[in-house]
Amino acid sequence: MAEEFEKDPMDLNGDGKVTFAEKIQYHASKAADKVEAAAKKVYDGVKEDAKDALEDAKVFAGKASEKAKEVYAEAKVKGAEALDKAKEMSAEAAEKAKAKIEELKEKRS
Repeated sequence: MAEEFEKDPMDLNGDGKVTFAEKIQYHASKAADKVEAAAKKVYDGVKEDAKDALEDAKVFAGKASEKAKEVYAEAKVKGAEALDKAKEMSAEAAEKAKAKIEELKEKRS
């Protein structure tokens, strides 16, 4: 029965010997894998946060748009009311001016 040896994963060149340089390369590769996995988790988290923020921004923009429409409609009504009031006051002032002119004409006569 022949003994089978399990290949050491740090034996990068497959020569059956694990050198110090191979150990360093192996551990550096594992560390890079872990950093890459952590970076992906961070990226995925940021991507989700950005997606959530975009959805929130859309909701807030919609609410702001609706509020702006309400304010515009209210301002339009109030502006029309103010214009009507200004016309009334102008007409009253014109009537008073005509009356005063007539009064002054009568006093001169």
